[in-house]
Amino acid sequence: MNEQIQNQENPIERPQLITTLAIISFIGSGWSFFSYLITSLTYNAVVLAMQNSLEMDLPKSYLETFQLVNDFVVTAGRSFFVLGTLAYAGSLFGVYKMWNMQKQGLHYYTISQLIILILPLLFVSTRLSVVPGLLLTALFVLLYARGLKMIGNEK
Repeated sequence: MNEQIQNQENPIERPQLITTLAIISFIGSGWSFFSYLITSLTYNAVVLAMQNSLEMDLPKSYLETFQLVNDFVVTAGRSFFVLGTLAYAGSLFGVYKMWNMQKQGLHYYTISQLIILILPLLFVSTRLSVVPGLLLTALFVLLYARGLKMIGNEK
């Protein structure tokens, strides 16, 4: 089932593939945008809360997880989360454009997703694996490109 987008000249039908991908992307990038925004705005409180959690009497597996997350957040720093917020905003903007059948949205989305993949390598460690994220990003970009090819009109 395709949804119609009203254009001043002709109605353009949004392929179901674009609709499905966009909904998934709105959820994923929206949640990440919100999380990164809150973390960047409350960075010092987040670090303090995580360090306090390390002092609690918790099972060893929880403490190890808290320690890993704490190390990541402290090493990354506030700048990582600020730039991540901007990158996720760019991703959301690209998805919004594709939702409205504007093909240039794919460029915003792709560039933003690549920045999201590169940020941990720049701010945390070059030894982090980006392969799973790269594969998922490549899949979404290819599927978006395929969905956008279904549209006859260039926008």
